[in-house]
Amino acid sequence: MKNIIKKIIMENHPLWFRVLCHFDDNNYFANGLTIPFLLGASSIINSDEEILSVEEFFLQAIDESLPRKISLQKCVNIGEYVIGIIDKETINYPYGKAITKQFGNICITDNSFLEIIDASELKNILIDESQNLLDSNLYSINRGNWGNYSDVEMSRIKELL
Repeated sequence: MKNIIKKIIMENHPLWFRVLCHFDDNNYFANGLTIPFLLGASSIINSDEEILSVEEFFLQAIDESLPRKISLQKCVNIGEYVIGIIDKETINYPYGKAITKQFGNICITDNSFLEIIDASELKNILIDESQNLLDSNLYSINRGNWGNYSDVEMSRIKELL
């Protein structure tokens, strides 16, 4: 019953958010997922629909009506910006020092964007970093190279079908 209620609640949220929560709930990542990974998943789950632009994603991600806060940081392992879910430990970290900046629902959890003054600047950086990859159907970075999803990633995305 609990899973059915959770599924109904999640269906009211953007697909990328459902992918993020699914991967987070199943411990499929350490820090988060890249924007191309999150948005490209719709090419598998809803292949009839157009993939969201990074700008559309940003407007959805910043919206405080999402039930969980979003983290944004530069992953040292892959050298790319990743989106995650803010956990209770981060939210309750003394004096909020785990969150360096916040723009609506997006919480910056490292020093990647110290120079950023407003959400518009952040949006433009994310567009510059990710939109060309999406337009080229490059959704996943494996061993330093952008390409399609690995077989494991593909099967994990298909778990949402």
